[in-house]
Amino acid sequence: MAWAWAGALAAVAVAIVGGVAIANATVFSASSFARDYLDALRADRIHEVLALPGVDAGGLDDRLLDPLATSDFDFELGADSEVDGVHSVRVTFSGMEVDGTATLKIERIGTRFGMFPEWGFASSPITPVTVALTGDARATVGELAFELEGGAPTTFAALTPGVYTFGQQSEFLASDRSVAVAATGTETQVALTIAPTDAFVAAVQAAMEADLTACTTQKVLFPTRCPFGHAIENRVVSDPTWTIAEMPTATIAASDRIGIWAVSPAAGVAHLSVQVQSLFDGRVSTLEQDVPFQAGYLIAFDGDTVVLDPRIR
Repeated sequence: MAWAWAGALAAVAVAIVGGVAIANATVFSASSFARDYLDALRADRIHEVLALPGVDAGGLDDRLLDPLATSDFDFELGADSEVDGVHSVRVTFSGMEVDGTATLKIERIGTRFGMFPEWGFASSPITPVTVALTGDARATVGELAFELEGGAPTTFAALTPGVYTFGQQSEFLASDRSVAVAATGTETQVALTIAPTDAFVAAVQAAMEADLTACTTQKVLFPTRCPFGHAIENRVVSDPTWTIAEMPTATIAASDRIGIWAVSPAAGVAHLSVQVQSLFDGRVSTLEQDVPFQAGYLIAFDGDTVVLDPRIR
C-alpha cells in the first residue's frame, strides 16, 4: 500500500512539474507576454501598456501616447530567440498601407506563485518620432490634434510597434500630403508642409476687400489704418471721396513667426475725388487722382472669422 501511495504521489508530482513546464513554455512565456502587450496596444488599452514593467517614454514628448493618435494595425508574432536571459520576440505588422518589423526585448523580472515567470521589457518599446512642420505649427496624428511649441521640430514617444498617420486637413489649412509612419523602434523623421486652402484664400480676399472698402468711407485725405492717402498743396474745399479703382489680389504666405499667416503686400489703386482751391489764384477745381498703394496684413481669427491686422505696412 505504501509503495502504491508513493507511486501515486510521484505521478502527481511529475504531472505538476510537467504542467508547470508546459505553462511556462506557452501561457507564461515571453512570447505570450508579447502577445498580451500587442493585443492591449491594438485595442487602445494604452493605460495598461504604459503600466507594464520597462515601458518608459524616456523624457520624450508623450502626446502620441494617446489612443487617439494611433491607427489600426495587424500583427503576427515571429520567432523568440534568447541570449543571456533576454528574449527577442520578432513582430511583423501592417496598417494604413505601411508595413514594419520590430523586435521586442523581454526579460524575466520575477516569479509568480513561486512557479511561473514574470516578464518585463528589457528595453522600452518606444520609437522616437521627430516631427517638423513648415508653414504652421498645427497638425494631426490619427484623430489627435497637436501643436509644436514655437513651431520647432519635436521628438515624440511612439509605442512600438504601431502605425501613426500625420497630416492636416481643415477648412483653412491642409498639408501637402499625409504621412503614415511605422514605429519599429528606430528613430523616424516626419516633415510636412502646411499651406492655405482655397477657402482660406477666398476668406482673406473677402476680408481684405471689406477692409479697403471701409477705408473709402473716411472723408479725409489720409484714412486711418489704411494703405493709401494723398497730400495736397492747395486748400481742400470739399470732403474727399475715395473709391477703389483696382482691388488687390490677396496672396497668403507664412510670416516670420511660425503659425502666423500674412497677406503679402499686394498692389492696388485707389481713386481720390475732391474739390480744391488754388492758393495762387483762388480758383476752385475738382481733383481726380489715382493713388497706387500696397496692402499687406497679418491674419488672425475670431472664431471661424478671418480678421486682418494691417500693422505690417
